[in-house]
Amino acid sequence: MKQKAYIVEDELNNRDLLIDLINENFSNSIEIVGSSDSVRETEVFIANHQVDLLFLDIEVSDGIIFELLNTIDYIKYKLIFITGYSQYAIKAIKYAAVDYLLKPIDTKEFVAAVNKVLVDRIQKNPVLEDLIRRKKFDIAEYILIFNGEINEKIFMVNIIYIESDGFGSKVYHGSNVTNSSKPIGIFEDILPEELFFRCHKSLIINRNYIKQVDKGRNLSLTLRNNVELQVSVRKKEEFLEWFKLY
Repeated sequence: MKQKAYIVEDELNNRDLLIDLINENFSNSIEIVGSSDSVRETEVFIANHQVDLLFLDIEVSDGIIFELLNTIDYIKYKLIFITGYSQYAIKAIKYAAVDYLLKPIDTKEFVAAVNKVLVDRIQKNPVLEDLIRRKKFDIAEYILIFNGEINEKIFMVNIIYIESDGFGSKVYHGSNVTNSSKPIGIFEDILPEELFFRCHKSLIINRNYIKQVDKGRNLSLTLRNNVELQVSVRKKEEFLEWFKLY
């Protein structure tokens, strides 16, 4: 009996590529029963249809895929993550992922990942072992932000701080500001914690741009560009530990 697969991917070209790869290499063993670019649409579909295997992008049109996994019995499914970010790998392991592939998709790696499902040779923490072997825990040098027209490449070392802006965020880098439709929580997951800290529900800062810390009930931070920001009372002790630790 064929495994029933569902694809969650918000880039149409990548979705089409996955469909082609599955049809070319696994037409006798996998049936694609649907696809979407949405957490909510996926949740509705798998609640009403049999699905065995989920191919999961992480950042999709209406949120982050872990929101879906937190609401379903994810152990029922075989999960293969396919994303542009290595930073989510540890989180993926917590959801018993079969594999974690980085874009651009490598055909050999993709086929090997799917074969793990088909031959049922899933061992303890294969994702971690694979990532260590392939040395893909290196921190990415940049992030891509869709600014309404193109995907803008922003190097992490240039990010000064990120500010929540309603449902989206503003990324301050160099002398520029880039608006993103992504909520600030997604940036908290993407960015390396040794360099970035969420010091307020609406604020993430880069430690390298902190010029001065003024202690008080609320910590006041002065950045190298002379912008002044506040650390929330709730985050005060955690911030001081982080700032001392790294």
